[in-house]
Order: sequence, then structure tokens, then C-alpha cells
Amino acid sequence: MRLVRRLSLCAAFVLFLGSGAAYAHAHLTHSVPADGSVLESAPTRLTLTFSESARLTALWIEPEGGARQKLTPPPTADAAEISVDLPPLKPGRYLISWRVVGRDGHVAPGQLHFTLRE
Repeated sequence: MRLVRRLSLCAAFVLFLGSGAAYAHAHLTHSVPADGSVLESAPTRLTLTFSESARLTALWIEPEGGARQKLTPPPTADAAEISVDLPPLKPGRYLISWRVVGRDGHVAPGQLHFTLRE
């Protein structure tokens, strides 16, 4: 009985540690435009909000069927909210891709899609 209790406690502890590690890295919590959104007018800025301060190391926009374009040089300061200007956009579907480095040094890639209606 004591062995079962100890094993249960150990298992709970391992699960607790594992769940903390999953959230220890910077991850996207909010964006404008939002992932999967359908927009009536072209956005002029992109805002990415992360779970913790992070440094943006790469940022691209890619229209469906078009070439990937690097967006302006990423800000050099760490921030939980990063905002950059977008180029003029035509109607269509877009993919935004990025890489950030969190406080722990972990590199976290991410992406989102949005559609601009005609």
C-alpha cells in the first residue's frame, strides 16, 4: 500500500514538472491579425503577444502562391508584445512565420494565417 502511494506521488510530481516545462518557453498568446481571421481591410501592422519577453530573430510574410518576404529588421529588444509594419497587401491568404528566443534561450518558431477579402 505504501509502495502504491509513493509511486502515485512520484507520478504526480513528474507530471507536474513536465507540465511546467511545456509552458516555460515563450509562446504566442495573442496576435493582430488573429490566426485564421478573415479581414475586410488590409492590416498595416502586425502585433504578436507572447507569454513572456522574447527577442524576435526572424519574421516573414508569404502570400499564398507567392514568394516569402522578410519583414523589416526585427526589434532588437526583448518584449512580450512585438509590433511591426506590414507592407501593402492585396486580397488573398497570407502566412506569417517567425522565430523568437525566450528568456531561457529556447528558440520558438511560430506561424499564423489570415485571409484578406477582395
